[in-house]
Amino acid sequence: MKTSKSVLSVKFNSSHAPEKLMDICNQDLDEFRNVPGLIEKYYIAEEGTGAISGIYLFETQSSRDSFWTSDLAAKIPSRYAVIPETLRVENFEMAIVLNQAVNV
Repeated sequence: MKTSKSVLSVKFNSSHAPEKLMDICNQDLDEFRNVPGLIEKYYIAEEGTGAISGIYLFETQSSRDSFWTSDLAAKIPSRYAVIPETLRVENFEMAIVLNQAVNV
C-alpha cells in the first residue's frame, strides 16, 4: 500500500448544474488515474452550499506540486466552470493517519 505524504484540496462552486458537473468528473476519472504520484482522489460535495472539492492524496510534495502545474490542473477552472471568487486551494503535509496499514 502506498503512503500519502502530501495533500491538495481544491474547493469551488461551479456554474454547471450538479448533474453536468458529476458527468464531467466521471469523464475525467481515467486522466486522474494516470497522474504520477497520485494515490487517491476524493470528489466531495458540501451539503449546505453545493461547493465541490477535490481532495488529492499524493506520494510526495513534489508529485503534488508537479500535478498543480500540469496541463490537466490548468484545465480545471474552465472544464469545471469554476466561479473564480469561490476557488480555494490548500496544500497540506500528512501528519498522522489513523487507520494506515502497518507492515509487520
